[in-house]
Amino acid sequence: MSNQKSGLVPGIIVGLVAMLAGAALYGAIIGITKYEIGIATIGVGVLVGLGIMAVKPTSPVLPPLAAVFGLAGAALGQIVGATILLVEFAQDEGVTMSYTTAAGEITGEFGALISEDPKSLLFWAIGAAAAFSFVNKRVKAANEPADQPQPTSPAQS
Repeated sequence: MSNQKSGLVPGIIVGLVAMLAGAALYGAIIGITKYEIGIATIGVGVLVGLGIMAVKPTSPVLPPLAAVFGLAGAALGQIVGATILLVEFAQDEGVTMSYTTAAGEITGEFGALISEDPKSLLFWAIGAAAAFSFVNKRVKAANEPADQPQPTSPAQS
């Protein structure tokens, strides 16, 4: 029995923290620029992937979880950004709206908002693929036997 740890629990914790940080950053970008910048959602996935890679995972469960966290972070970031924009719009119109109320409105209409601009989903998928591939590469490297014989080139024979 091996004493090697899988990194599953630390990977999940770091992945969730990276997802929330990426979502907050993406939401802030939307709130500041007033534009949805698709490449930033890829950054959320990259942040999740790099975060989980940092705990040196060996569990094969983590790559798919990284992809899910990347997708969820992109969606959450878009909700945060749209909430900020809705509150600012309401203030411009002279209406007082709390962030909680605005978040409820945005969450209720989220499907319709995404269907208006489905190319956002493409960027989400690319971010999820990036998170998956970073973590998958690290897990595969960690699970390769260290005592594999190195191939010799004909010049060394």
